[in-house]
Amino acid sequence: MSQLLDYTVEGGVAILSMNHPPTNVLTAEMRSAVFDALQDALADKMVGAIVLLGAGAEFSAGRDYSELGKPIAHPNLSELCTAIETSGKPVVAGLSGAVMGGGLELAWACHYRVALSSVRVAMPEVALGVMPGAGGTQRAPRLLGADTALNILLSGVMMPITADAVSGMVDEIVEDELREATIVFALTCIAKYMPARPTSDATGGIADFQAFQAGVNKWEKRIEPRGQDAALVIIECVKAAPLLPFEVGVEFERERFEALVSSDQSCALRHVALAERRATRLPEMHQAEPRPVNSVGVVVGADRVGADLALAALQHGLTVVLTAQVPAALELAQRRIDAALQRMVTSGRMEDVASREMLAGLRAETDFVALSRADLVIEAVGQGREISRQIAAQLDGIVKDGAVIAVHDDAAQIGPVAQATGSPQDVVGFYVPNLHLRTSGAEVAVGKSTGPAAVATLFAALSAIGFLPVRAKTYSGLIGQNVIGACIRAAEDLLHIGADPYEIDRVMHKWGMTLGPFQVADALGLNAPGLRTAQAGISTVLYRMGREGRGAQRGWYQYSQEHPFGAADADTLRIVQAALEEDPKPVSNVGVRDVDIEKTCLAAMANAGARLLRMGVAAKPSDIDVAMIHGFGFPRWLGGPMQAADDHGLVDLRNHVRKLAEQGDMFWKPESLFDTLIKNGRGFGALNG
Repeated sequence: MSQLLDYTVEGGVAILSMNHPPTNVLTAEMRSAVFDALQDALADKMVGAIVLLGAGAEFSAGRDYSELGKPIAHPNLSELCTAIETSGKPVVAGLSGAVMGGGLELAWACHYRVALSSVRVAMPEVALGVMPGAGGTQRAPRLLGADTALNILLSGVMMPITADAVSGMVDEIVEDELREATIVFALTCIAKYMPARPTSDATGGIADFQAFQAGVNKWEKRIEPRGQDAALVIIECVKAAPLLPFEVGVEFERERFEALVSSDQSCALRHVALAERRATRLPEMHQAEPRPVNSVGVVVGADRVGADLALAALQHGLTVVLTAQVPAALELAQRRIDAALQRMVTSGRMEDVASREMLAGLRAETDFVALSRADLVIEAVGQGREISRQIAAQLDGIVKDGAVIAVHDDAAQIGPVAQATGSPQDVVGFYVPNLHLRTSGAEVAVGKSTGPAAVATLFAALSAIGFLPVRAKTYSGLIGQNVIGACIRAAEDLLHIGADPYEIDRVMHKWGMTLGPFQVADALGLNAPGLRTAQAGISTVLYRMGREGRGAQRGWYQYSQEHPFGAADADTLRIVQAALEEDPKPVSNVGVRDVDIEKTCLAAMANAGARLLRMGVAAKPSDIDVAMIHGFGFPRWLGGPMQAADDHGLVDLRNHVRKLAEQGDMFWKPESLFDTLIKNGRGFGALNG
């Protein structure tokens, strides 16, 4: 047999073992090997039952996602599942490890299933903008009912096979010796004349139509239409399961699978999944190993970022030492952590005992000497470069050799801070956007003196506590603030041709942004480095009048307990109008229509991204996309601003930027990268490598 599959016969049982560890991905070659072995087993008169296993720790992690959008070789996964289900001899799957995606569909197509108790199942397809395409939406409801099936198909989360709702898909759960247990089960099938049992004939999950429909209704209410094409189609297919003959339902699913795969939304979501993996491939990882981080020290200031980082470290099992120059800042950070944990307990997201155990790993000290044993020290005072430099100089004589000092600074002025220490190679910058959103973005700023071990260590530590970091070269505003700053500046320019700031935010929110550009400006603070770099003039006017943004309760919006997310402010509109009259900046004849608002903001972000690529601040366009999605609320289903620019069309965006540059504003000067890519018939995606 193929090297991808081991085939043996023991006591009348044909044993097919997929042998492409660690994950036994269902590539074209693997599918062909399983299909051919199945035919051999069916043709062998001495074989009474068939066992399907995965060599190594996992049964199968699913389909080969690189095939999506391309012609798929025979047999495709649906054909393989049908061949298994319609075979006249019982097929028993032995499940181990993480059974995911297409691997789970393969398991559902088998007649019987034996699983290790450690097995976890998941269907991650929806996160890629696709759906099961091998009968999963028809088999899962028959086995598990609508509610559980949709939970698996829509959530994408790993579920233990021992969970009551999921365990109904298996016939036997064992603690160890999976191969032997599965073979014994197959021998029992032969001895007791247990026939092949097609899942298509199962009715347990669909027999109670009222309960089935209740499960469908529950999930229909949970799905927001924006950016959820795959989820909506999955629900549609599951809803059809009890209504259509099985073969018709599978074809119904297949047609919708193919339509989704070719959609812009799926292409964008698959791009993001690859971009997130690329972001972890640091050049520094080839030069140095991350140092172990078990203890984190955090020097906190008045804002909340230090407390948030400390809480994230505690939640992921690290010990944390809080310190501050000012006792009031230390007390405030402690209160923030206590309040956050109490909210988790009250909402049921955490047990009270777990909260107390977590707090046991926290120490609060007023003396920096308490940081002497920390593996990573985070300076998050937020008072500017000079204060950071002074603190770094104090820490230099305290922290142990090899400890990394990470300076939280959106201005990314790491050089002078690093030079204040005797180990500048161990000083690295980073920035976590503080937009009052549940974001996971972080940008790691690599300075000229930053050593590879410090970069690798901070990257690994941030990843371990739940962030998705992106590497950037030190530059004021780094990646995300410069790109969103360009969006805010573009929105300001639209005010000169009669647009309303609150309408612009509504349009961009409808387009998919979590926050509109002026809401982001308030969340960042109207003196943020990215806004200064983009020369966002009206934001500066508001800042100078004491409207500093959300933190000051007033910026573009007015904030209060009644309006925690901001309310339109008539005074702001009067100030803006006066500023426009004082500086009647000419803008090219771009009409104020929804499409122009979207296009103008996207063009500005793409042009700013191209500028960052030219300067080497961002290594590749996909890093910009990841930073914007995870840090600044850019819609994931649009793929990030660089991917969205490709999808929109670079020629149209470049021409739009040229039109806006006609009045001589250097902000709108088109980056030459547009012309280079257009000339060669390429997009930003071609630069991702």
